[in-house]
Amino acid sequence: MIWLASFPRSGNTFFRNVLYEVYGLESSTWHREPQYPLDPAYDRYPVVKTHLLPDQLVPSDPSIPKVYIIREGRDALVSMAHHRKDIIEPGSDYYLNLLEAILAMDGSFFGGWSENVRQWTKAADVIIRFEDLIADPIREVEKLRAVMDLPPPRKEKLPSFADLKFGTPQYGAGRKILDDQEVADMARKNFRRGKTGAWKDEMPPELERLFWELHGEQMLALGYELGPIGESWLRERQEASGEPYRILIEGNKTEDAHMDGIRRYVEELMYSLVAFQRRQPEKWRIDVLTHGQITPLPQYYHRIEERRELERQQFGIRQPIHKDWEHYLLSFKMRIRQILPTAVYDRLSPVYRALPIRRILAWIRGESIQERYVRAWRQASAHHELVHVPLPQNYLYVEQMTLPSVFTVHDMTHQLFPEYHEPGNVHLAAKGMTFLREHAAAVIAVSSSTRRDLLDQFPELEARTTVIHEAANGDRFKPMSGDETWRLVRERYQIPDQPYFISLSTLEPRKNLRHVVEAFLRFSSRQEREGPLLLICGRKGWRTEEVFSAGQAGSERIHFTGHVLDEDLPWLYSRALAMCYVAHYEGFGLPPLEAMRCGTPVIYGNNSALPEVVGEAGLAADSRDVEDIQKQMERLWQDAGLRNDLARKAVWQSRRFSWLRTAFDTLRVYESVIRRQRDPAPHPVTDTGTQTLHPS
Repeated sequence: MIWLASFPRSGNTFFRNVLYEVYGLESSTWHREPQYPLDPAYDRYPVVKTHLLPDQLVPSDPSIPKVYIIREGRDALVSMAHHRKDIIEPGSDYYLNLLEAILAMDGSFFGGWSENVRQWTKAADVIIRFEDLIADPIREVEKLRAVMDLPPPRKEKLPSFADLKFGTPQYGAGRKILDDQEVADMARKNFRRGKTGAWKDEMPPELERLFWELHGEQMLALGYELGPIGESWLRERQEASGEPYRILIEGNKTEDAHMDGIRRYVEELMYSLVAFQRRQPEKWRIDVLTHGQITPLPQYYHRIEERRELERQQFGIRQPIHKDWEHYLLSFKMRIRQILPTAVYDRLSPVYRALPIRRILAWIRGESIQERYVRAWRQASAHHELVHVPLPQNYLYVEQMTLPSVFTVHDMTHQLFPEYHEPGNVHLAAKGMTFLREHAAAVIAVSSSTRRDLLDQFPELEARTTVIHEAANGDRFKPMSGDETWRLVRERYQIPDQPYFISLSTLEPRKNLRHVVEAFLRFSSRQEREGPLLLICGRKGWRTEEVFSAGQAGSERIHFTGHVLDEDLPWLYSRALAMCYVAHYEGFGLPPLEAMRCGTPVIYGNNSALPEVVGEAGLAADSRDVEDIQKQMERLWQDAGLRNDLARKAVWQSRRFSWLRTAFDTLRVYESVIRRQRDPAPHPVTDTGTQTLHPS
């Protein structure tokens, strides 16, 4: 046998069909994908195809001849992104697929294009270029005579690419496992274009730039065309001083006791930024500022994981990790804040501040928090080029820095709906926006809706404002199954084993829980005894008395869980009939998107950013019309087909959003600001200007 290797989508399947039709040689495959069976005795075929790296082959005999097909990296990755969208994960987003394929995190995508090529060009006995293979297939296949015996070619049998695309080829159409119609459909998807240079109209310039940064060395080694962006990359590489971009992220929101949308945004953004920093350590140096301390981002993210572990331990799920005294004192404070409503906690805070606890903590820390911030400001001004403030209210933590700043704006409710907020928060948010207007070099709005609201108030920010959507973590939020785990989750929150609608939010007026409860009570009064429950998850916020005083008929079918452990949310979403998220206003709407990632339809308020996020994956309702909300509940309860259709659309829609893309687009904003500081000349490849960076 011989190995016939390539990076995926590089002409391997076309090559196998030429071998079969022209030379009468059958071939098999070697892979590690459990969902696709291997041929029995695959290693007895004369040719065995693989995409794995040389040290992953079985049999591992180094004397087995190896043939490798190389395809220009941009063409291969563009084709792979389409293949994933059309075949591997139908409905997935092409742009995100391409971004992930270019990054090839942690050795995924068969090591990544350049690593796959690098290892195989060292190991291969024969190397064939895809571009040559398409131009003259028989000439290129004849090169195998150097490592194996070939029968005479039957040139009249040579298939064209169109023959394979619109026929029923031996390989690449699933003939062994699909019926005739499915084979025809698979062939049309698998043999998509079969041409060189397809990337030119399918690879966005910012992704081509990333491609050159990660794979440029191998492209140069193989002599492939640079093009304008490649030439720009090469020129900058030759002229560069080698200094990475040094970013500081204000991260105090991650220290909050409770998970909310802003904390989720900051934590998920940090997690994905770590991935880019690991992939491009020579380009990015990112640190985090909290409590007057500056910590490298990878190290700080371990602290976030420790806090999550502490939360699990508080629910009795895990054993506590060894901690120091300061940790236990802060944990006690966090637990108190978790139990008490915000209004009560705010009244008790002055009492806490009067106690010696803060002096004890200061003694443990060895210096005051003010002293630590002064030291951090000096350090940041000397060693960083930009500070990112993920919440305008937190401007206080950076106000004495001299660095260019990027601010994230999540909503404008403090100005549009001040009645939904405590006066202190309205005042602080207004001061944060004033600081932003005067100091921000760039502004990130988390939705097009938020951008419109921001510019309605402050039109002078238009040139500085970019839309970068939030996302739902697909590793955490996904459809969950397993009766035993579900039983434990139900017991943890004392949830009856009945169908339910779910609502998740901090219980505050803007979330409109009162109308959701009213609608559910009306809906429930029209149902038989086996009707569903309304599961309300989330901590108490402010002015919630109107929700919790509901004592009318049917209120026994409303179940309040209180705070929910983060790892339990996917279970609660997955088992729900639908999420009810009929807020009066949302800057983005993370809970609906997370529920959608779990395959859960959404009843949502037809306002602000919610239609932008939910799309066709839910039912819109007027947030001020109780009857309209009730009607949508009845539709989903009575129509299982509608629920299933919306559940399918929910997963598809949610895949259009990715924290990895959020991080990538955020890094582009960082780079644009810093490059303007380093060199005021325009940089059209990386400058974001007023672009909207969100799912296409």
